[in-house]
Amino acid sequence: MNNQIGQRFKHLLRAGPPHVASQEVALSNWYRSALGQRLVETERELVARGLAGRFGSHLLQLDSGLHEPLFEQRLFGCGTIVSQLDNRAPCPVVRADAEALPFEPESIDALVMHHTLDQCDNPYQAVREAAQVLRPGGLLVIVGFNPFSAWGARAVLSRAQAGVWRSRFIRSGRVADWMQLLDFEMERQEKHLFIPPYRRPEWLGRSGFLSRLQRRLLPVSGAVYLLVGCKQVAGRINGRPRWRARPVLKSGLTSRTIRNQYE
Repeated sequence: MNNQIGQRFKHLLRAGPPHVASQEVALSNWYRSALGQRLVETERELVARGLAGRFGSHLLQLDSGLHEPLFEQRLFGCGTIVSQLDNRAPCPVVRADAEALPFEPESIDALVMHHTLDQCDNPYQAVREAAQVLRPGGLLVIVGFNPFSAWGARAVLSRAQAGVWRSRFIRSGRVADWMQLLDFEMERQEKHLFIPPYRRPEWLGRSGFLSRLQRRLLPVSGAVYLLVGCKQVAGRINGRPRWRARPVLKSGLTSRTIRNQYE
């Protein structure tokens, strides 16, 4: 029994969902449930906290089936959702893979990954692609599922073929290591949403005391994590030799002046 659970946990972390597009369809339906609405409400507050005090011209949200912007559109000149499927989101939508974004390098001011790493085929490549399209000083906000939570335990025991319980639950510390490796300065590392993964709305309404108790005793067991990093760029070194920077005859001392000194 223990071996089966261990193998299931390893498969969940390494393999992830079998098909990203079908997973997005399943998540789009799940977000409309009571538990999904509770999750979206919390994550909307987390994204607003991560983007607080930031303004810019271009913002990307790598979507995972929500098909709604988690950011305030008035704070950014152009907010775009990147999705695997066509949808009717109230903002521009681009169909693309998270591992191959069709944007110019250093052209985006802020990028939000909404459970992107939990669904894509290559999570590290997705973070690397985000680092490439962000401008120097750009902000990366990542929201993901925490494997060390009641939600992670249910995902291990679930037999679902698609949906939230078929997502890849990646440890937040591992994602933070990827971000630091790609020259991001970490600004926030937090855990949130201390509620059991109940499906019925009446059960969710009765979990207030347990949620407060869990938040106080086990603050690292939140269902979702928030990571916020600012892209850093090392200073450039001028490789041109200093003695060739200003030729002698162009420094204000003309050849006629030199000739007059020797006459």
